[in-house]
Amino acid sequence: MASKTLLLIPALATAVLGNVLDLDIKVRNGYRTIEIDLGTPGGPFDLMYDTGSSTLWVLDSNCTDDCVNVSGYSRHSYNLTSTGVDLGIKDSIDYSGGTVSGFTATDILTVPNTDVSYRQSFAVITDSTWAALAADGFIGLASSTIAFKNTTSAFEQMMQDGLLDEPRFALYAGSGVSTTSNPDPENNGVFTFGGSHEDIYAGGDLQWMTMLSPFEIYKTNLLGIQGHNTSNGESMSSEVLNWYGQVIFDTGASAISIPSDQIEAMYALTPFSYADISSGYRPLCSDFNDTWSISFSMGFYGEGVTFNLTGDQLAVPGYQDDDHCFPPFNPWDSYNTIIGQHWLSNFYAVFDFGSFDPETYDIRVGLAPLKKEYLPRA
Repeated sequence: MASKTLLLIPALATAVLGNVLDLDIKVRNGYRTIEIDLGTPGGPFDLMYDTGSSTLWVLDSNCTDDCVNVSGYSRHSYNLTSTGVDLGIKDSIDYSGGTVSGFTATDILTVPNTDVSYRQSFAVITDSTWAALAADGFIGLASSTIAFKNTTSAFEQMMQDGLLDEPRFALYAGSGVSTTSNPDPENNGVFTFGGSHEDIYAGGDLQWMTMLSPFEIYKTNLLGIQGHNTSNGESMSSEVLNWYGQVIFDTGASAISIPSDQIEAMYALTPFSYADISSGYRPLCSDFNDTWSISFSMGFYGEGVTFNLTGDQLAVPGYQDDDHCFPPFNPWDSYNTIIGQHWLSNFYAVFDFGSFDPETYDIRVGLAPLKKEYLPRA
Protein backbone atom coordinates (compact mmCIF):
# COMPACT_ATOMS: atom_id res chain seq x y z
CA MET A 1 0.00 0.00 0.00
CA ALA A 2 1.12 3.55 -0.67
CA SER A 3 2.64 5.48 2.18
CA LYS A 4 0.48 8.20 3.70
CA THR A 5 1.15 10.93 6.24
CA LEU A 6 1.00 9.88 9.89
CA LEU A 7 -2.07 11.30 11.61
CA LEU A 8 -2.54 10.77 15.32
CA ILE A 9 -6.02 12.07 16.06
CA PRO A 10 -6.42 13.58 19.55
CA ALA A 11 -8.67 11.44 21.70
CA LEU A 12 -10.63 11.63 24.89
CA ALA A 13 -9.44 8.61 26.83
CA THR A 14 -10.72 7.13 30.05
CA ALA A 15 -8.53 4.61 31.86
CA VAL A 16 -6.07 4.01 34.62
CA LEU A 17 -2.73 4.73 32.94
CA GLY A 18 -0.23 1.94 32.39
CA ASN A 19 -2.53 -0.90 31.39
CA VAL A 20 -1.61 -4.40 30.28
CA LEU A 21 -4.66 -5.53 28.32
CA ASP A 22 -5.24 -9.24 27.68
CA LEU A 23 -7.85 -10.20 25.06
CA ASP A 24 -9.02 -13.72 24.26
CA ILE A 25 -8.23 -14.99 20.77
CA LYS A 26 -11.08 -16.88 19.09
CA VAL A 27 -10.76 -19.23 16.12
CA ARG A 28 -13.48 -19.24 13.45
CA ASN A 29 -12.84 -21.34 10.36
CA GLY A 30 -9.12 -20.60 10.42
CA TYR A 31 -9.47 -16.89 11.20
CA ARG A 32 -8.13 -15.69 14.55
CA THR A 33 -9.97 -12.73 16.06
CA ILE A 34 -10.10 -10.50 19.12
CA GLU A 35 -13.18 -8.66 20.39
CA ILE A 36 -13.58 -4.92 20.94
CA ASP A 37 -16.64 -2.75 21.61
CA LEU A 38 -17.25 0.20 19.32
CA GLY A 39 -19.69 3.05 19.91
CA THR A 40 -22.16 4.26 22.53
CA PRO A 41 -23.93 2.08 23.30
CA GLY A 42 -21.09 -0.24 22.36
CA GLY A 43 -21.45 -3.23 20.09
CA PRO A 44 -19.07 -6.22 20.10
CA PHE A 45 -16.92 -6.70 16.99
CA ASP A 46 -14.76 -9.76 16.38
CA LEU A 47 -11.83 -8.42 14.37
CA MET A 48 -9.03 -10.33 12.68
CA TYR A 49 -5.76 -9.01 14.05
CA ASP A 50 -3.38 -8.24 11.20
CA THR A 51 0.28 -7.25 11.50
CA GLY A 52 0.40 -6.86 7.70
CA SER A 53 -1.90 -3.82 7.60
CA SER A 54 -2.74 -0.79 9.73
CA THR A 55 -6.44 0.02 9.58
CA LEU A 56 -9.24 -0.86 11.95
CA TRP A 57 -12.30 -1.38 9.76
CA VAL A 58 -15.85 -2.64 10.20
CA LEU A 59 -18.71 -3.08 7.75
CA ASP A 60 -21.37 -0.43 7.30
CA SER A 61 -24.83 -1.66 8.29
CA ASN A 62 -26.17 -0.65 4.87
CA CYS A 63 -23.54 -2.66 3.02
CA THR A 64 -25.36 -5.78 1.88
CA ASP A 65 -25.15 -6.29 -1.89
CA ASP A 66 -21.62 -4.83 -1.97
CA CYS A 67 -20.42 -6.76 1.10
CA VAL A 68 -21.25 -10.34 0.20
CA ASN A 69 -20.93 -12.86 3.02
CA VAL A 70 -20.31 -16.51 2.09
CA SER A 71 -18.36 -17.32 5.27
CA GLY A 72 -21.22 -19.18 6.95
CA TYR A 73 -20.97 -16.84 9.94
CA SER A 74 -23.11 -13.84 10.82
CA ARG A 75 -21.33 -10.49 10.92
CA HIS A 76 -21.93 -7.53 13.20
CA SER A 77 -22.08 -4.29 11.21
CA TYR A 78 -21.73 -0.68 12.32
CA ASN A 79 -24.13 2.27 12.53
CA LEU A 80 -22.99 5.71 13.69
CA THR A 81 -23.80 5.75 17.41
CA SER A 82 -24.46 8.74 19.68
CA THR A 83 -20.68 9.27 19.97
CA GLY A 84 -19.82 8.45 16.35
CA VAL A 85 -18.58 11.04 13.87
CA ASP A 86 -18.47 10.68 10.06
CA LEU A 87 -15.37 12.59 8.91
CA GLY A 88 -16.59 12.65 5.30
CA ILE A 89 -13.34 11.22 3.94
CA LYS A 90 -13.32 8.30 1.50
CA ASP A 91 -10.54 5.83 0.77
CA SER A 92 -9.88 2.20 -0.17
CA ILE A 93 -7.40 -0.55 0.68
CA ASP A 94 -6.09 -3.31 -1.60
CA TYR A 95 -5.03 -6.45 0.27
CA SER A 96 -3.63 -9.59 -1.30
CA GLY A 97 -6.87 -11.32 -0.30
CA GLY A 98 -9.42 -8.65 -1.13
CA THR A 99 -10.35 -4.98 -1.46
CA VAL A 100 -12.39 -2.67 0.78
CA SER A 101 -13.57 0.92 0.39
CA GLY A 102 -15.62 3.27 2.51
CA PHE A 103 -15.41 6.35 4.72
CA THR A 104 -13.53 7.45 7.82
CA ALA A 105 -15.26 7.79 11.18
CA THR A 106 -14.38 8.08 14.86
CA ASP A 107 -16.16 6.62 17.86
CA ILE A 108 -15.46 5.34 21.35
CA LEU A 109 -13.56 2.05 21.45
CA THR A 110 -13.84 0.06 24.67
CA VAL A 111 -11.70 -2.95 25.53
CA PRO A 112 -14.10 -5.55 27.00
CA ASN A 113 -13.79 -6.39 30.70
CA THR A 114 -11.55 -3.37 31.35
CA ASP A 115 -12.01 0.30 32.19
CA VAL A 116 -10.18 1.34 29.01
CA SER A 117 -12.10 3.45 26.51
CA TYR A 118 -10.91 6.13 24.11
CA ARG A 119 -11.78 7.77 20.80
CA GLN A 120 -10.55 5.69 17.85
CA SER A 121 -10.49 6.52 14.14
CA PHE A 122 -11.47 3.70 11.77
CA ALA A 123 -12.91 2.90 8.36
CA VAL A 124 -16.58 2.12 7.81
CA ILE A 125 -16.67 -0.16 4.78
CA THR A 126 -19.35 0.24 2.14
CA ASP A 127 -17.84 -2.13 -0.44
CA SER A 128 -15.85 -5.29 0.29
CA THR A 129 -14.66 -8.32 -1.66
CA TRP A 130 -13.79 -10.22 1.55
CA ALA A 131 -16.73 -12.56 1.01
CA ALA A 132 -15.31 -15.53 2.97
CA LEU A 133 -14.02 -13.52 5.96
CA ALA A 134 -15.26 -15.16 9.17
CA ALA A 135 -14.88 -11.92 11.13
CA ASP A 136 -16.55 -8.52 11.52
CA GLY A 137 -13.54 -6.69 10.10
CA PHE A 138 -9.83 -6.09 10.66
CA ILE A 139 -7.73 -4.52 13.37
CA GLY A 140 -4.48 -3.56 11.65
CA LEU A 141 -1.32 -3.37 13.77
CA ALA A 142 1.30 -1.98 11.39
CA SER A 143 2.29 1.68 10.88
CA SER A 144 -0.34 4.41 10.67
CA THR A 145 1.64 5.85 7.76
CA ILE A 146 0.01 3.28 5.47
CA ALA A 147 -3.46 3.34 7.04
CA PHE A 148 -6.81 4.41 5.59
CA LYS A 149 -6.98 8.20 5.22
CA ASN A 150 -7.18 10.10 8.52
CA THR A 151 -7.03 6.95 10.65
CA THR A 152 -4.48 5.79 13.19
CA SER A 153 -3.78 2.17 14.04
CA ALA A 154 -5.48 1.16 17.28
CA PHE A 155 -2.20 0.18 18.93
CA GLU A 156 -0.50 3.48 18.08
CA GLN A 157 -3.56 5.40 19.28
CA MET A 158 -3.46 3.57 22.60
CA MET A 159 0.24 4.43 22.93
CA GLN A 160 -0.29 8.10 22.06
CA ASP A 161 -3.12 8.34 24.60
CA GLY A 162 -0.89 6.96 27.34
CA LEU A 163 -3.08 3.94 27.97
CA LEU A 164 -0.41 1.22 27.91
CA ASP A 165 2.26 0.12 30.35
CA GLU A 166 4.86 -0.69 27.66
CA PRO A 167 5.16 0.16 23.95
CA ARG A 168 4.62 -3.42 22.84
CA PHE A 169 2.00 -5.97 22.00
CA ALA A 170 2.34 -9.73 22.13
CA LEU A 171 0.45 -12.81 21.09
CA TYR A 172 0.02 -16.43 21.93
CA ALA A 173 -2.19 -17.62 19.08
CA GLY A 174 -3.50 -20.55 21.10
CA SER A 175 -3.60 -24.33 20.78
CA GLY A 176 -6.84 -24.42 18.77
CA VAL A 177 -6.47 -25.46 15.12
CA SER A 178 -9.33 -25.31 12.62
CA THR A 179 -10.05 -28.56 10.79
CA THR A 180 -12.75 -29.69 8.40
CA SER A 181 -14.49 -31.61 11.18
CA ASN A 182 -14.01 -28.85 13.78
CA PRO A 183 -13.69 -25.41 12.15
CA ASP A 184 -14.35 -23.52 15.40
CA PRO A 185 -12.19 -25.21 18.04
CA GLU A 186 -11.94 -24.10 21.64
CA ASN A 187 -8.92 -21.83 21.95
CA ASN A 188 -6.78 -20.52 24.78
CA GLY A 189 -4.94 -17.80 22.84
CA VAL A 190 -4.20 -14.40 24.38
CA PHE A 191 -3.47 -11.10 22.63
CA THR A 192 -1.76 -8.57 24.90
CA PHE A 193 -1.59 -4.80 24.45
CA GLY A 194 0.97 -2.97 26.60
CA GLY A 195 3.02 -5.91 27.82
CA SER A 196 3.91 -9.56 27.24
CA HIS A 197 3.75 -12.91 29.04
CA GLU A 198 6.76 -14.85 27.85
CA ASP A 199 7.17 -16.11 31.43
CA ILE A 200 3.94 -18.06 30.98
CA TYR A 201 4.09 -19.27 27.38
CA ALA A 202 7.71 -19.32 26.21
CA GLY A 203 9.79 -22.47 26.45
CA GLY A 204 13.02 -20.55 25.89
CA ASP A 205 14.41 -17.06 25.53
CA LEU A 206 12.96 -14.55 23.10
CA GLN A 207 15.19 -14.24 20.04
CA TRP A 208 15.06 -10.62 18.84
CA MET A 209 15.19 -9.28 15.29
CA THR A 210 15.46 -5.59 14.44
CA MET A 211 12.88 -4.46 11.89
CA LEU A 212 13.81 -2.42 8.83
CA SER A 213 13.07 1.30 8.74
CA PRO A 214 11.29 3.45 7.84
CA PHE A 215 8.59 1.47 9.61
CA GLU A 216 5.55 0.52 7.55
CA ILE A 217 5.18 -3.22 8.18
CA TYR A 218 7.17 -5.70 10.24
CA LYS A 219 9.98 -6.86 8.00
CA THR A 220 13.64 -7.78 8.32
CA ASN A 221 16.30 -9.39 6.16
CA LEU A 222 16.16 -12.98 4.99
CA LEU A 223 19.59 -14.51 5.66
CA GLY A 224 18.91 -18.03 4.48
CA ILE A 225 16.62 -21.08 4.42
CA GLN A 226 17.87 -24.63 4.83
CA GLY A 227 16.30 -28.07 4.81
CA HIS A 228 17.18 -30.95 7.12
CA ASN A 229 16.12 -34.59 7.15
CA THR A 230 16.88 -37.80 8.98
CA SER A 231 16.99 -41.18 7.24
CA ASN A 232 18.29 -44.50 8.59
CA GLY A 233 19.69 -42.70 11.60
CA GLU A 234 21.70 -40.24 9.50
CA SER A 235 21.04 -36.49 9.47
CA MET A 236 21.58 -34.47 6.33
CA SER A 237 21.21 -30.78 5.50
CA SER A 238 20.74 -29.01 2.18
CA GLU A 239 22.65 -26.07 0.85
CA VAL A 240 21.40 -22.74 2.15
CA LEU A 241 18.90 -20.94 -0.07
CA ASN A 242 19.10 -17.15 -0.11
CA TRP A 243 17.52 -14.81 -2.61
CA TYR A 244 18.46 -11.66 -0.63
CA GLY A 245 14.89 -10.56 -0.06
CA GLN A 246 13.12 -9.60 3.12
CA VAL A 247 10.86 -11.46 5.54
CA ILE A 248 7.45 -10.00 6.41
CA PHE A 249 5.67 -11.11 9.60
CA ASP A 250 2.00 -11.06 8.69
CA THR A 251 -0.66 -12.54 10.98
CA GLY A 252 -3.28 -11.69 8.35
CA ALA A 253 -1.76 -14.27 6.01
CA SER A 254 -2.15 -17.97 6.67
CA ALA A 255 0.62 -19.76 4.78
CA ILE A 256 4.25 -19.05 3.90
CA SER A 257 4.55 -17.16 0.61
CA ILE A 258 7.75 -17.69 -1.37
CA PRO A 259 9.01 -15.84 -4.49
CA SER A 260 7.72 -17.66 -7.57
CA ASP A 261 11.20 -18.23 -8.96
CA GLN A 262 12.26 -19.97 -5.72
CA ILE A 263 9.22 -22.14 -5.08
CA GLU A 264 10.61 -25.30 -6.72
CA ALA A 265 13.82 -25.03 -4.71
CA MET A 266 11.79 -24.60 -1.50
CA TYR A 267 9.75 -27.74 -2.14
CA ALA A 268 12.97 -29.63 -2.85
CA LEU A 269 13.71 -29.19 0.88
CA THR A 270 10.57 -31.18 1.74
CA PRO A 271 9.19 -34.66 0.88
CA PHE A 272 6.99 -33.00 -1.77
CA SER A 273 7.61 -31.68 -5.26
CA TYR A 274 6.19 -28.43 -6.58
CA ALA A 275 5.33 -30.11 -9.89
CA ASP A 276 2.99 -32.45 -8.00
CA ILE A 277 1.57 -29.69 -5.81
CA SER A 278 0.86 -27.43 -8.79
CA SER A 279 -0.91 -30.36 -10.50
CA GLY A 280 -3.35 -30.70 -7.60
CA TYR A 281 -1.57 -33.23 -5.41
CA ARG A 282 -2.88 -33.17 -1.82
CA PRO A 283 -0.17 -34.05 0.73
CA LEU A 284 -1.09 -36.52 3.43
CA CYS A 285 -0.81 -35.04 6.90
CA SER A 286 1.13 -38.15 7.94
CA ASP A 287 3.94 -37.00 5.63
CA PHE A 288 4.33 -33.89 7.80
CA ASN A 289 6.49 -35.40 10.52
CA ASP A 290 9.63 -34.78 12.56
CA THR A 291 11.97 -36.61 10.16
CA TRP A 292 12.39 -33.37 8.23
CA SER A 293 12.55 -29.70 9.09
CA ILE A 294 13.10 -26.24 7.58
CA SER A 295 15.21 -23.58 9.26
CA PHE A 296 14.78 -19.86 8.61
CA SER A 297 17.61 -17.42 9.38
CA MET A 298 16.53 -13.80 9.65
CA GLY A 299 17.60 -10.40 10.93
CA PHE A 300 20.46 -8.01 10.37
CA TYR A 301 23.76 -9.37 9.11
CA GLY A 302 26.02 -10.26 12.00
CA GLU A 303 23.13 -10.56 14.46
CA GLY A 304 20.71 -12.91 12.70
CA VAL A 305 18.78 -15.65 14.45
CA THR A 306 17.61 -19.05 13.19
CA PHE A 307 14.26 -20.75 13.79
CA ASN A 308 13.79 -24.41 12.90
CA LEU A 309 10.36 -25.97 12.38
CA THR A 310 9.81 -29.70 11.91
CA GLY A 311 7.43 -31.01 9.31
CA ASP A 312 4.67 -31.68 11.84
CA GLN A 313 4.85 -28.02 12.93
CA LEU A 314 4.18 -26.98 9.33
CA ALA A 315 1.10 -29.21 9.02
CA VAL A 316 -2.23 -27.47 8.39
CA PRO A 317 -5.03 -30.08 8.14
CA GLY A 318 -8.23 -29.58 6.20
CA TYR A 319 -7.28 -29.73 2.52
CA GLN A 320 -10.72 -31.08 1.55
CA ASP A 321 -10.54 -33.50 4.49
CA ASP A 322 -8.56 -33.83 7.70
CA ASP A 323 -6.30 -36.60 6.39
CA HIS A 324 -4.77 -34.18 3.89
CA CYS A 325 -2.81 -31.03 4.73
CA PHE A 326 -2.43 -27.81 2.82
CA PRO A 327 0.85 -27.35 0.93
CA PRO A 328 3.29 -25.51 3.22
CA PHE A 329 4.40 -22.87 0.68
CA ASN A 330 2.59 -20.68 -1.83
CA PRO A 331 4.26 -18.80 -4.71
CA TRP A 332 3.81 -15.08 -5.14
CA ASP A 333 5.25 -12.37 -7.37
CA SER A 334 7.74 -10.71 -5.04
CA TYR A 335 11.32 -11.21 -3.93
CA ASN A 336 10.11 -11.08 -0.30
CA THR A 337 8.90 -13.95 1.89
CA ILE A 338 5.71 -13.75 3.95
CA ILE A 339 5.65 -15.60 7.26
CA GLY A 340 1.98 -16.14 8.05
CA GLN A 341 -0.13 -17.11 11.03
CA HIS A 342 0.43 -20.87 10.83
CA TRP A 343 4.22 -20.53 11.08
CA LEU A 344 3.98 -17.87 13.80
CA SER A 345 1.54 -19.94 15.88
CA ASN A 346 4.47 -22.18 16.91
CA PHE A 347 6.02 -19.26 18.81
CA TYR A 348 5.27 -16.69 21.45
CA ALA A 349 5.65 -13.40 19.58
CA VAL A 350 6.42 -9.94 20.96
CA PHE A 351 6.29 -6.79 18.82
CA ASP A 352 8.26 -4.15 20.73
CA PHE A 353 8.40 -0.49 19.61
CA GLY A 354 11.10 0.60 22.07
CA SER A 355 9.40 3.97 22.60
CA PHE A 356 5.97 5.58 22.83
CA ASP A 357 7.21 8.41 20.59
CA PRO A 358 6.96 7.74 16.82
CA GLU A 359 10.13 9.78 16.28
CA THR A 360 12.17 7.36 18.37
CA TYR A 361 10.60 3.99 17.57
CA ASP A 362 13.17 1.15 17.63
CA ILE A 363 11.04 -1.75 16.48
CA ARG A 364 11.98 -5.34 17.18
CA VAL A 365 10.14 -8.64 16.93
CA GLY A 366 10.99 -11.34 19.43
CA LEU A 367 10.05 -15.01 19.01
CA ALA A 368 10.38 -17.83 21.51
CA PRO A 369 9.38 -21.50 21.13
CA LEU A 370 6.24 -22.40 23.04
CA LYS A 371 6.18 -24.63 26.07
CA LYS A 372 4.96 -28.10 25.11
CA GLU A 373 1.59 -27.66 26.78
CA TYR A 374 0.84 -24.55 24.68
CA LEU A 375 1.68 -25.93 21.23
CA PRO A 376 -1.05 -25.95 18.53
CA ARG A 377 -3.06 -29.18 18.46
CA ALA A 378 -5.46 -30.25 15.73
